[in-house]
Amino acid sequence: MPVHNLMEDIVGKVLKDMIAARPEMAELEPTQLDDMLAFALNRLPPRYTTTAKGETIVKSQVRAQLESDVYRELIEAYNIVKASPR
Repeated sequence: MPVHNLMEDIVGKVLKDMIAARPEMAELEPTQLDDMLAFALNRLPPRYTTTAKGETIVKSQVRAQLESDVYRELIEAYNIVKASPR
């Protein structure tokens, strides 16, 4: 398994959940969603793994410890992207 930043998967999943729960987010353009992901990932700590076992361990730790941080960063990203779309 190559080196992989699991935070990308987690932030992507949380963003999908937020889009499903908040209709105003479903109206964003794909580039705006990409900008939100980039903003959030740049502000969150990476979580790298190289094995399936490591992936399981990291996912359980990250979800328990950082889920609120991921939501917070995505909300901040949404506010910035909505105020200043590229």
